[in-house]
Amino acid sequence: MTGPVGTWARRIAELFDAHRLRLERAIARRTGDPQTAGDLAQDAFLRLARLPDGEAVQNPAGLLYVVADRIALDHCRAARRQRQREAGPPAEDLPAGAPGADAVVERTQTMARLRGAIDALPPKTREVFLLYHVEGLPYRAIGERLGISPRTVEYHLRTAIEQCRAHMKRRPLR
Repeated sequence: MTGPVGTWARRIAELFDAHRLRLERAIARRTGDPQTAGDLAQDAFLRLARLPDGEAVQNPAGLLYVVADRIALDHCRAARRQRQREAGPPAEDLPAGAPGADAVVERTQTMARLRGAIDALPPKTREVFLLYHVEGLPYRAIGERLGISPRTVEYHLRTAIEQCRAHMKRRPLR
């Protein structure tokens, strides 16, 4: 076998020798199914081998892993669809996924109480609390923004939590 087809076939054989086990492990990790990984890896090699212009591929190993990943993803999707078909439609006596009216009212009241607790904090403590819990800034960034040390940030956060807890205990749900 000579010519482009023979050269491409040799490159595929070399890829197979060099990457088969690694590829099977990668597929097994992706699918969670080590028994099927060998078949899916073989499918990836076959798809690569069937490329009409395989010699033009700059990075055959990279393409192999991309193809294998797509095959594994397709396998996972097909398995999920099969499980859903086998499970059948959801039972009508299952509870609804949405919270009930009582839970919504209780959550709304709790959030209002929490907003009141945050609003009652001293201005600097409230600012530190919001920068940390709402904006997600780390202590150091908060300290730099406000011109205070990270330990002072920690102090304000501790104070804010204590004051919010006390506020919530003083104003129970009605």
